[in-house]
Amino acid sequence: MSGPPTATGELGRLLLPLADEIEAAKTVPAHVFEAVAASGALAAMVPEAYGGRPLGHLEYGELNRAVARTSASLQSLLTVHGMVCASLSRWGSQGLRQRLLPRLASGELVGAFGLTEDGAGSDAQAVGTTATPEEPSTTAPKGADTTETVWRLDGTKRWLSFGQLAHCFLVFAKHGDRSVAFLVQRDDPGVTVVPSRPTSGFRSAMLADLHLEDCRVPADRMVGRPGFGVSQVAGGALSLGRLCVAYGSLGLAEACCDAILAHTSSRKQFGGRLIDLQLVRGLISDAVLDTEAALLLCEQAARAMDTQDDWLIQHVLTAKLAASRAADRASAAAAQLHGAAGMVEGGPVDRWVRDARVMQIIEGSTQLLQDLLADESLQRFRVRRRHPQYPFEAGRS
Repeated sequence: MSGPPTATGELGRLLLPLADEIEAAKTVPAHVFEAVAASGALAAMVPEAYGGRPLGHLEYGELNRAVARTSASLQSLLTVHGMVCASLSRWGSQGLRQRLLPRLASGELVGAFGLTEDGAGSDAQAVGTTATPEEPSTTAPKGADTTETVWRLDGTKRWLSFGQLAHCFLVFAKHGDRSVAFLVQRDDPGVTVVPSRPTSGFRSAMLADLHLEDCRVPADRMVGRPGFGVSQVAGGALSLGRLCVAYGSLGLAEACCDAILAHTSSRKQFGGRLIDLQLVRGLISDAVLDTEAALLLCEQAARAMDTQDDWLIQHVLTAKLAASRAADRASAAAAQLHGAAGMVEGGPVDRWVRDARVMQIIEGSTQLLQDLLADESLQRFRVRRRHPQYPFEAGRS
């Protein structure tokens, strides 16, 4: 990108007129995807050494915020693609990084994140997909070193954002009592991708289910080492994903606030403008307050990730909770204040209401994040008691 603020603004302005087209298509049209790829947005989590155009977390958050003002569905592409790129950059083998990261950065390949299953969602440790090592054989998949172990994957992953479009999938499985992560390619034998059932929100996120049956992948496609799958690889990816969702929620909330202010300042009722009615002003001020607070928490979380702050998990959880709630409340206010016009199917307010609900579910539901935040807060409290002279700045040790 020519510079984060400029690139972010240009992409946002380019996409804004396409919001209705993206929603109506229930997919991402080819010309929209090409514009996103050309902007460098898909390269933001890839190191320069592999053809990336890396951004800090603050800048990447702003990019997600700008895209979400147009389409939360499209913003989810940045979330999952970024999670895959960041995971490969951090945990992938040198060979895997060299083969895939340049193509992911250019948009030639799209990555999807395969964690959720019928029996594993908030409880990531409950994944039922299995990974079984096999002795080398002449039937190893194309590209495999036949002197190395091949792994057989069996299981089904659900609700993969952009799974219909993706060329590769970061899949989490169990090997005995240890979690493992693998990079599975769409053309691997034993891989079947099926569109998921339509959802009310994120209609254009091209959701898919991923079925793995006797899917054999070479050992060098393992991401991280055995035992690191959920705790390290997924854990780091989810922190990034939650930050992206927080900024996406922020962008959605801001779009709602703008629509509320535009509508209530022009709509006349009872001989005056809606915005001059006290109860209406209460709804407006609540939506703006929630959104402004979410902005500050998102920025705090992004800086914590950039500096690897000891309490970055707490900051990310707080930002995601606050921003997704802000989006939910702002979209509800927009629907209330637009009246029947806000309920028109396919209209922007209708879309915001549906998408805002999804924001409180993906990358960790509100209830799960509340539970995690309570744990983090308790840990921080215990540290503060040991270091009373630094009540807020103390690290974990």
